[in-house]
Amino acid sequence: MSTRLLTQSVKASLRSSAFRSQAARIVLPRIATAKFSTSLYRHNEALKQLNEVVAQELKFEETDAFGLDESFKTYLQENNIEIINTDGKVLAELVKKNGNESIHIYFDVLRISQTSYQLKQMQEQVEQSEYLDEEISDMAHVDINVVICKDNKATGFDLSLSLVDSSFEVAAITNFSDAKVALSDSPEAAAERDLKYSGPEFSNLAEELQEAINQYLNSRGVNSQLAEFILAYSGVKENNEYLDWLENLKKFSA
Repeated sequence: MSTRLLTQSVKASLRSSAFRSQAARIVLPRIATAKFSTSLYRHNEALKQLNEVVAQELKFEETDAFGLDESFKTYLQENNIEIINTDGKVLAELVKKNGNESIHIYFDVLRISQTSYQLKQMQEQVEQSEYLDEEISDMAHVDINVVICKDNKATGFDLSLSLVDSSFEVAAITNFSDAKVALSDSPEAAAERDLKYSGPEFSNLAEELQEAINQYLNSRGVNSQLAEFILAYSGVKENNEYLDWLENLKKFSA
């Protein structure tokens, strides 16, 4: 090896040694363990607090829970009406069977409970405004869907239930050649129902026809008794769903 190459080799070795010595003197930043620990503590405390508050709310609601009045249980038995289990859902379903005819009644318990609560608030203010009576009448309606099936065919009645006087008004009537389309909760069936012709405005029908339709629905049990049951059951089911919701939230935050 030439002297020049040897000199270069020595210099390179010295530079390498110097770099290693310098690298050894580099002080790496310390991890902020104290800050991380504090953040984790706050995280756990927030979760613990949530669990405690939910547990308190659940305990209160359980002591304040209520069930269906015996008179409504008797109503179900006498009219051969079955409550379909829809736990975890806001949509309730009742079924009444008579021979080869079945009547399915659908309603949103959350919507009914919320509207009932809003109605009570507005009724407390009625004396303060002469216009509130009309406002209450306009907002105190909820949608009810009744599907009557016979011989694999069905007719659906879109109804409006008044929370003021427990009366029903017909909004639309849809005929189905296949009852499955009327009853299915699949997206395809829902899309097909939306495309169906639902007749003219009910108020535009001949008065004689309107009266005949109302009498037919009344003969099938769509009356004030059904309306009162729907209102009562909606309150019970919505409360039970709330209890389950709290219980699940408590388990989540445990």
